[in-house]
Amino acid sequence: MNASGIFPPTTGELLELVGALYEGPLEEEPWRGFAERLRVLFEARNVAVTLHHPRGRVSDIYVMARDPSDHTDWAAVEAIYRRDFMHEDPFRLELVRPGQVLRLDAAPRSPEFARFEAALGIGSCLRAGFAEPGGMQGWIDIVRGRTHGVAFGAAHTGLLDTLQPHLARALALHAAQRSRAAECAAYEDAIEHVALGTLLLDGELRVLRANRVAAAILAARPGLAIVHGRLCADGAGVQCELDRALRSAATIAIDGDAVPRADLLRLGHTAGPALGVLVRPLTQARWFRGAHAPCVVVYLTDPAQPLQALHPGRQSSRELVERLFGLTPQEARLTLLLADGASLAAAARQLAVAESAVRSYSKRIYAKTGIGTRSELVRLVHRSLALLG
Repeated sequence: MNASGIFPPTTGELLELVGALYEGPLEEEPWRGFAERLRVLFEARNVAVTLHHPRGRVSDIYVMARDPSDHTDWAAVEAIYRRDFMHEDPFRLELVRPGQVLRLDAAPRSPEFARFEAALGIGSCLRAGFAEPGGMQGWIDIVRGRTHGVAFGAAHTGLLDTLQPHLARALALHAAQRSRAAECAAYEDAIEHVALGTLLLDGELRVLRANRVAAAILAARPGLAIVHGRLCADGAGVQCELDRALRSAATIAIDGDAVPRADLLRLGHTAGPALGVLVRPLTQARWFRGAHAPCVVVYLTDPAQPLQALHPGRQSSRELVERLFGLTPQEARLTLLLADGASLAAAARQLAVAESAVRSYSKRIYAKTGIGTRSELVRLVHRSLALLG
């Protein structure tokens, strides 16, 4: 029951419900908070929000808010419904148009379907359909238990009608956000593919996010770490230089300097080549500024870290090199080894062949790729690095 103990809700309760609806796209399980508020408001046994994209995979995903006393395996119930009863249901999801609000218990039922619902203790049910312009659809199902004894009425369907434009807008926000997230994931995958670590910092120089490569570099290399949310370097002099570069980048980003500058630092240690650190300001969006907005990006490169895409044992990379340059499997393995810096003698040992055989392979590789030197081969493969799996 809602806080006032009556239905329809008060203005404050309605505003809280609409607020939860627009916050839904930000939740890990979209609209779980909204579903729970709706469940309590409608005195329901459960509320399910189902999302589906008809042009994508034919599968539905849904989140469900349920009464704490409800221990029904609704996934198993859904499987039985789809197998035995969905074909006869006039209100099944794909038949509910966006903008419709329906009383499911008002639909005719076969005796078998009615017994199925009765055994589950299902009482009055509502279903609302909604959609966004890009083609994504959603449905809300609200189920009361049979023991409640009171069917949903005009006030309940009227509230769902009132929510319809908000449901469509919230779904459009969700679709746009998911599209941007997929785009960012693709770019991040490309960055990680070439072993480039990235860290995003806000205007107060706190680390907002580090990609997997950056986390691996920081874990493996001494001299640089994230401590209490900030980027810290060993040694007062190095830390001073790093802080200067970070502050300068943040100032440029916040002030909107037309010519953004970057600082390149080298953090050396005794265990190998110096760590490359590039600090760049991020252009802040006009309508997204402030101390907590992404402001600075730090790129990390570790010359000692091998590129996984060039590993000769990586089947996907080897097969792609074969197809890209018209090579045999053995020639492709040698190409990856040479591109990763192996000498002919070292490549021969890894391929378990004589060095003379490796020289013969390399000549065939040069002929097939139309190049004449090893340095050209290295350049050719590295320019193709983004295509290697």
